[in-house]
Amino acid sequence: MLQRIIAALLLVGGLVAAGLGVATATVWRDSDTVVATTAYTGDGTVLVTAPGVLDLVAEDVTIRATAPGEQQVTLAIGREADVTGWVGEDPHGVVTGLSDWDALATRAVDAPAAEDEPAEGDAPADGESPAEGETPAEDDATAETPVAGVDPAGSDMWLEEATGAGSASLRWSDQPGRWQLLAAGVGEDAVAPTVELSWPRQVETPFLWPGVIGGAVLILLGLGIGAASLRPRRRGPSGGTATSATPAVAPAGTSSDDDGDARDGEVPTDTAQVRMLTRRELREREEADRLAQQQARAQKPRRAWLTGQIPIVARGERRPRTAAQPTVDASAHPTTEDSASTRADAWRRAWGFTPGSDESAPAPAPESDPDETKDSTR
Repeated sequence: MLQRIIAALLLVGGLVAAGLGVATATVWRDSDTVVATTAYTGDGTVLVTAPGVLDLVAEDVTIRATAPGEQQVTLAIGREADVTGWVGEDPHGVVTGLSDWDALATRAVDAPAAEDEPAEGDAPADGESPAEGETPAEDDATAETPVAGVDPAGSDMWLEEATGAGSASLRWSDQPGRWQLLAAGVGEDAVAPTVELSWPRQVETPFLWPGVIGGAVLILLGLGIGAASLRPRRRGPSGGTATSATPAVAPAGTSSDDDGDARDGEVPTDTAQVRMLTRRELREREEADRLAQQQARAQKPRRAWLTGQIPIVARGERRPRTAAQPTVDASAHPTTEDSASTRADAWRRAWGFTPGSDESAPAPAPESDPDETKDSTR
């Protein structure tokens, strides 16, 4: 159960990590371009950029100027000295840089104030009548004259220029030198155009591949653990851990108690499980078998030799007098084809041992042959 929970958590974590990695490269990815616009509201009809503004973000920039209605707009790029000389002291706006990633900072430059100097033919003071031959001054000085924007197009001072009705645009790649942009509204009742600068930029996505690879690793781990948890487990035999592969079978020659224990350890024919004996049980069973065999040997009757009973020895066969040795028939001698068991049986028969007994008392030493006694007395 715990393995399945861990597998589920790994799968969910892998999917979340991979999804976040992909989102950083799609939904949360920054734009490939920086677009900034002006918000100039001064009295002038001309906007100029300070040196260095055109290549502020990248070397390549796209310039677009728009004006309300069908007002004619002119864009021109020239050297700093030429642009400053053409504008002169007229009111205008200056773009100084970026105030934000989508806004350009501008400042207004007003025209210098004119000095009041009396000129010839001024109007007489109040209460005075105009002199003879003088005409009264017209009220044009007090009336406002409409603003007319001067068209800078066609000058040989510009390196690049563009003109359009309502909007104009051009592309500029940075060049050595101090270059300025001039954007002018042309015509009656002209206003300064709105300037938009667009730079391309390279956007990096450092979390895309780490998120995808990490998520894939977590998913694979979760699948592996889940598959392992679903695999059926192999259960060992009931009744404890088996340390030996020997089945519980009673050896031959054991007592009735051992036979009962062996029958208890036997496996029924209708079951598929086999109870295995531990090493301790095997040692105890071997010790019980050994004691049972010793008791069985001790209970077997031993052959008792009667007094004076000796093995029969064939006549004429001489043997040393030092010790009594049994005589073995010629048929009992082993041949080259006889095995070791045949020789052992022959010796047992010669000495009077019965098969199946371990220990028997050796036959008493035979008495001297009467014939040999007679020969020795003679």
